[in-house]
Amino acid sequence: MGSTRGRDVVRLRSAQGSLLLVVALVILVVVFDLVTRSRLSATPTVPCEGDYADTFQLLGPRGRQTEQGPRGQYSYLVRSSARYECPFFGPDGKLRRRRIAATELGTAFAYEVSGNDTYLLTNEHVAVWPEVTDGLHHVDGVPEGCKRVDDRLRIVRDERDDFEPGQISLTRVAVEPLLDAAILKAPQKLNVLPYKVGKSASLRQGDAIRVRGFPLGVMQAVSDGKIVNAYDRDQEQGWDHVDFVIDALLSEGNSGSPVLAVACGSRDLELVGLYHAGYKGHSALNVVIGIDQLTDFMKRKKRMPRALAIDASGGLGPKDRARLIAALETSSLPLFDFGGAVFRVDARPGQDHAAGGAGGAGGGASNEAGAGTLLYHIYTRQFPLDDRRSLVLEDLPKEGAFGEVGRMFVPAAAAAVPPATPWRAWPPSALGVEERELLGRAVDSIRVQVLRATDYRKTLTNLSSADERRRGRELSRAIMHDAVAAKDLANALLDMADRLSVGHDTPAPPSGSISEAPPAPPAPPSPAPPSVPDRVQ
Repeated sequence: MGSTRGRDVVRLRSAQGSLLLVVALVILVVVFDLVTRSRLSATPTVPCEGDYADTFQLLGPRGRQTEQGPRGQYSYLVRSSARYECPFFGPDGKLRRRRIAATELGTAFAYEVSGNDTYLLTNEHVAVWPEVTDGLHHVDGVPEGCKRVDDRLRIVRDERDDFEPGQISLTRVAVEPLLDAAILKAPQKLNVLPYKVGKSASLRQGDAIRVRGFPLGVMQAVSDGKIVNAYDRDQEQGWDHVDFVIDALLSEGNSGSPVLAVACGSRDLELVGLYHAGYKGHSALNVVIGIDQLTDFMKRKKRMPRALAIDASGGLGPKDRARLIAALETSSLPLFDFGGAVFRVDARPGQDHAAGGAGGAGGGASNEAGAGTLLYHIYTRQFPLDDRRSLVLEDLPKEGAFGEVGRMFVPAAAAAVPPATPWRAWPPSALGVEERELLGRAVDSIRVQVLRATDYRKTLTNLSSADERRRGRELSRAIMHDAVAAKDLANALLDMADRLSVGHDTPAPPSGSISEAPPAPPAPPSPAPPSVPDRVQ
């Protein structure tokens, strides 16, 4: 019995020692965890300067979960196919025709669901085939001089997907060639981009980006990289937009892929661009269309001519208007070019306005007898062979701004109004929303064009100055860069003037217009005769 009790005591003491050891180990683990947490909390976070991060370490849990989950499948592989009819001469010398099929693969991403339809964004060169092949419109495997007779767009699983019932047919909704962008529509609901649309103007060199697309059409893939150049003007192949350059490894099939960046504020991904082209032989040097230029197109689902870029930060102001008027006073011939349309600028300090004539969007035009009113007399496309005006635009002074859009004068049909008033005045309030926006963009762009032209002419008077020569080169490049956008905007403006001319589209004068002739154009200035030096005997 005694020996048994002794063994029990030993066992009890051993159990007590083990319990103390376990408690000590638990305390050590808790203390280590607290110390580790305190050190981690004391460790400074990854810095995020600017609007977007330069590392994906800042991506929050929501973004990581979304990218890895089913909602991250918002990019789709698009197979674009076409058939061309190509003429050729047979062995017997007779003209024959054969049909050649062509296929390309690209990426599109869904961004909006409306009812049972889904809208997707991709590149124009993915969604559209040339009508006719030639030296400028090349299609691999198709000779020049062939005509497109059929084309189709479908969402497929991969390049080998030949099960047509499982594919999704797409239709083109809108195309914007200058931006190399196209909107497609699928007749069913698809996963859409789960992120906000960001601001590409806020991107900086070194920011981290992510591209989700289908390289070579083989698989869906994610490629990360950095922005190596935040601004690159792209006017290749008839395009005209601003790109940023990235070093992500991309290839054919990635065209149309969404480009994302991590916002510093929300730590979530945002859409900042649309990948559309790369440099040949350099897979790590690719260009992306900034999303700022695409948001309006995505929202309206139709192309709208763009206004020219304003050099001055914050836009043009009263000082720019005064500078323009002063330059006109010293100009011998105030004629300017706007996308191939010639117009004359006329400053009228005493122009009087009829009641209701201004009708600007803000309604705050000055009533001081039209002090400082500018008139833009735009001539026909056949000028100078035809010296008649196509339209006249009124630019009214406005406190604290460059000006306010006034009336738009267009020629009226002879049968609609008396011969004494062959013009019709349209206040902006009488125009539709899209027409008002087009008019506003046109007037803003004309202001920019006139200021650039007058400043450029000023540099020519002082070519001995290095600063003036440098300024002249900058202005020349700016005017050249905006030539395509100016032509597009001028054509849209002249087409709108044709539609608004009474009798072109409507049998009766439209409501809201005013039968009123615009101010007559000023007489051409008489140049002073050149001075003739006295003859030396």
